[in-house]
Amino acid sequence: MHISLFTLYHSSVFQKNLFPTYNFILYSMDLKALHLKLQEMRQSFFNEGYLNCQYTQIEALEKDSSPYFIVEIITLYFRDSPNVIAALEHELAREPIELPKITKCINRLKSSSASIGAIKINNELEKANILLQAGNVEGMKEAVRRIKKEHSELRAKFETYFQFLAYSFLCQLMRRAGPTEQAVNSS
Repeated sequence: MHISLFTLYHSSVFQKNLFPTYNFILYSMDLKALHLKLQEMRQSFFNEGYLNCQYTQIEALEKDSSPYFIVEIITLYFRDSPNVIAALEHELAREPIELPKITKCINRLKSSSASIGAIKINNELEKANILLQAGNVEGMKEAVRRIKKEHSELRAKFETYFQFLAYSFLCQLMRRAGPTEQAVNSS
């Protein structure tokens, strides 16, 4: 399945419309500098401990399937995961607390986070699971706040990264289109 630039730009990852913020920076970059910036941004996900090697495995699939497979996968993750986090918060607010429902929410979020390599979120989910097993409801509520924080930070990093990626794609398309001067009929 091929994802168009229109789809990429209008995906849920871009709904905050931060792209104009970067116009000055992006228009002043040449393509080589843009690619270096993208590499640097990608590496920061690993250096800062947000992602693990699972993400690189998804990227490897991208080369074999569609050019923006990773954007589709991450967009789906950020479309679904807030609902799971909200369900987790809802279950923690109920009286009496039903451990099986909370466990189901944790496991679902843990599974989807692990599938994209979101290691910081997964680590917080591990801690939450330990607190849950110990019956520490207040600790669990604090753990959910940390999960939401890590989730929000990862989403913000991906939004910025995907905006640069979309701009890079636009630059490549423009370069393929050729010069902007119009051909003149010499006869």
